[in-house]
Amino acid sequence: MFNFTKNKLIIFLLIFSFLPLFIMRLVVYPIAFNALRDEIIRNLRLAVNKQAELIAAWMEGRLSNARYIANNPFLIQAMQKTGNALTIEVNEYFKSICSDFGYKEIFYADRNGKILFASNKALYGENILEQDYYRRAIAGAFFVSNIQSSLELTGNVAGFQEADTPAMIMSLPVKNAPDAILGVLAVCVDVAEIDRVMKSVHFGKTGEAYLINKNGYMLTTSRFTDELLQADRIKKRASLELKIVDPYTKKPTKGALECINGGEGYDAHGYPDYRGVRVLGFWHWMPDYDWGVIAEIDVNEGYGKLYTLRDSVMFVFAFLAMGIVIVVFLLVKKVTLPYR
Repeated sequence: MFNFTKNKLIIFLLIFSFLPLFIMRLVVYPIAFNALRDEIIRNLRLAVNKQAELIAAWMEGRLSNARYIANNPFLIQAMQKTGNALTIEVNEYFKSICSDFGYKEIFYADRNGKILFASNKALYGENILEQDYYRRAIAGAFFVSNIQSSLELTGNVAGFQEADTPAMIMSLPVKNAPDAILGVLAVCVDVAEIDRVMKSVHFGKTGEAYLINKNGYMLTTSRFTDELLQADRIKKRASLELKIVDPYTKKPTKGALECINGGEGYDAHGYPDYRGVRVLGFWHWMPDYDWGVIAEIDVNEGYGKLYTLRDSVMFVFAFLAMGIVIVVFLLVKKVTLPYR
């Protein structure tokens, strides 16, 4: 009877002592974890939405500038006349525009596809009749190409062979009347400008936001370029070379796959990114440009503080457990001593 009473007292005191610790681990910790998870996803969503807004605004600015140049009365008059002095004047005008707006090249071709004016002398006299961006614009459309390497984008036009860098071309018809098309104005845009836009938003030591195309290739630079070069994943740069796949399974990452499918979403549990590192991610597809914006941060960084808190709690829990067990047995021994 005495031992039974003693055992019940020990169990009661142990339960009473450990109950606050169990509540902290089973109730308080999950609440803190969910709050931190929601905050991380909120920050990733804000980063993606901000990037999408900046990119859309940047693109609208480039399109607006191209329309302004094509509708410039001085340019329209110059395209209806000839003369070396006039050619030099237009070429200088194109050069100043490239400098002001950060374009790679600006050039104008007549209805036969021959380039008459250009910011780059190497383009003079080249024929772009067979280029897709020319054919689309001469038919009356405002054309915006996908981001491609300069060589793929411009074909065999000699003036573009200086550097095989990612670029895009905007082309539009130049008219002197509503239906009278004189030729095509083409603007070659350096994608490095988009990189600068993407890098304007920072979050964390491992956090990054990047742009992908509908084929799953990265269009901007990676903050882990050195690692990718060392692993022989890329030869020069991540843009247009790196496909967003898990390096171990060779399958598209969860973020890339769902983004390409035209969705917006997130993963707060973690999935392998293009480095094979588990990350938290948020993604958004931009249907107007067939681009996707993905923001990711390493799980260890995102949940790092919470993991530290968990480990601290478990350490304290173990330390207190040993102390509580000793104290309970000593207390029970002292309390039951008179009865014994």
